Amino acid sequence: MMLSVAALMMGCDKDENGSKTVDFAGSYNGYTLASCDYFQNRISPDETVVITKNTDGSASVSFTSAMWGTFTITDAQASISGNVCSLSGSGQTQMGMGGSTSTYKCTFTAEIKSQTDARMEFKIPAVMGGMTLTFQTGDAPADLLLAGTYEGYTDADCAMFHDRYTDGESVKLTANGDGSVKVVFESDLWGTFTVESATATKEGEEYVFTGSGSVAMGMGGGPATDYDFTVSGSTNAAKDDYSIVFKVPAVMGGLTITLLPGTAPATEE
Repeated sequence: MMLSVAALMMGCDKDENGSKTVDFAGSYNGYTLASCDYFQNRISPDETVVITKNTDGSASVSFTSAMWGTFTITDAQASISGNVCSLSGSGQTQMGMGGSTSTYKCTFTAEIKSQTDARMEFKIPAVMGGMTLTFQTGDAPADLLLAGTYEGYTDADCAMFHDRYTDGESVKLTANGDGSVKVVFESDLWGTFTVESATATKEGEEYVFTGSGSVAMGMGGGPATDYDFTVSGSTNAAKDDYSIVFKVPAVMGGLTITLLPGTAPATEE
């Protein structure tokens, strides 16, 4: 019986003719999407799952996430169908909740085609009404990574003035589900800028987006007029170093409003 089980476990390495198909052991690089009763698809880039093969052909899984904690599965069982190796098992995770770390039971499943094409799920029933972490190899989708609220200060420049700072400004990006993002900038001083569908891409180590729309602005106390604008933005994966630029060419000789992280620099009296 033990020999039969071992032969089944080795199925992820050899097909019926003995030729190599899928070797599940290795380090898998990708991103995770976390979902529970309180939020959906909270993304964490640059994650790594390490899988090693045990002597009986089962798998040991180690996943340490800076955001979600440490997951350990010691004996995930393996099977193969076509060119896909499937793993399933259970273990535990150490997760920090409310400033303290607790141990929770978790389950694990995976479908592996290669080192660069794999999908895995960690489920923790006792956390936040049931949490699921989905790990996918590859780069994080730009639209999901960009989604969020960017808070900081704006720096406005035009032909009539420079470095007009405003603290407490924010821009919200929402993933549309088709690879694009919706951009909303609501400013008491400058008006409401909305782009329904801005393109989102990754360029090197940065995530960027571009789009256009129109904004209603009142000049000199007169009635509001619609003006065309463009927006472009870039951020690192941690979203703590970013720049979002709105340009309104027809206002005040060309108005540029830039949102930056932090608070406005001090100005001379």
